[in-house]
This record gives sequence, C-alpha cells and structure tokens, in this order.
Amino acid sequence: MSFHRYAPYSKLHQWLSLFLIAAFLFSSSAEAAVSRRHKRTQSHAQKTPLGKVMLTSQPGTALENTARLLNQSDMNFAMQRNEKPLLLIGSLNLSSTKRPKNVLFTQIQTASLCGSGGCSTTGYIKRNNQWVKVLDAVTGDITVEKATHKGMHDLSVSAADVWRWNGKTYIETQKGPKLNGLKQSIEKHQKVNK
Repeated sequence: MSFHRYAPYSKLHQWLSLFLIAAFLFSSSAEAAVSRRHKRTQSHAQKTPLGKVMLTSQPGTALENTARLLNQSDMNFAMQRNEKPLLLIGSLNLSSTKRPKNVLFTQIQTASLCGSGGCSTTGYIKRNNQWVKVLDAVTGDITVEKATHKGMHDLSVSAADVWRWNGKTYIETQKGPKLNGLKQSIEKHQKVNK
C-alpha cells in the first residue's frame, strides 16, 4: 500500500478550495448587486423628483452665494429694518427631456417680507450665462407635478394653483373671477363721490 505524502492534508485542501470558490462567487455576486444598485441610484437621481420642493438653508455654498446676489435688494430691505433674513434655497432639474434644466428656488424669511399667507418663493433658471427669473414670488408649498408642458414639469402652488412652462417662463393657469362691468361700476362710484 502506498501513501501519498500530502494525503492527510487533502481533505483540508478540499475544504479550503471549496471555501475560496464560495467566497469568490459570493463576492462577485455581491459586487454585481452593488453595481446594479449604483446604476439604479444614478438613473433615479437623474429623474425629476415628483413631490414637494424642499428649501433649506445652505450657508457658504456656491448656490447660496448666487441666491444672495439674485435677492440682494430684498436682503438689503430686511437688513435696513434690523432684521436677520433667513435665505432658503433649493435646486431641481425640472426638464422632462434628456436635457437638464435646473431651477434655483429662493425664499427669504423675515417679518417684513412674509405676509399672512407665508413667505414668497422665486425661481430662476440660467440662460446664456445669466440667471433669469422664471417663477415670480409665489406663496405656499410648491409641488413638482407629473404633467409637463413644452419640456418642463408643471408646478402647483398650495395644491390648487398650477403654473405651466410656456417655453421661457412659468405662467399661472388659475383664472381670476370675471369682472364684467367692474370698470363701469368704478366710474359710477367715482362720479357719485366727487
């Protein structure tokens, strides 16, 4: 009977080999799962978030510095009244196409600038290296809607007032009340009270 000099270790080698193969297969499948999750996260991050626009204080950031420049007159107005304005900002890609269009939302919170309906929010978009106002001083929560017009998502303010992109700016779609005869009524009132 002949013995191989490595025979006592063959079982150990078999178990070790199986362990290494299992570890390799597990690490490969784990790496693939992480890769798939990373791709899903990337594709999700590129999509426009539907839901409420979140505004936060972001002191010292480049975005906050831009927002301060864009709102300098309102900031000065508040500081002249010895108020410390709180600047809230948010930036979202509202494009419904593959070409991103980020809107910078800004809101200044002070006693003199906020009314009974709350503080107003303004939106800007960068066009030809210039920031252009595309949403003018709306008051209330802003929600990004699924519906789109001319390549941008609609926005609703306080869940009732819908703003749509017209190709250059957001316009309000809520119609005011019909004021038939208002001009005549005012003229009559002015004549009577002369």
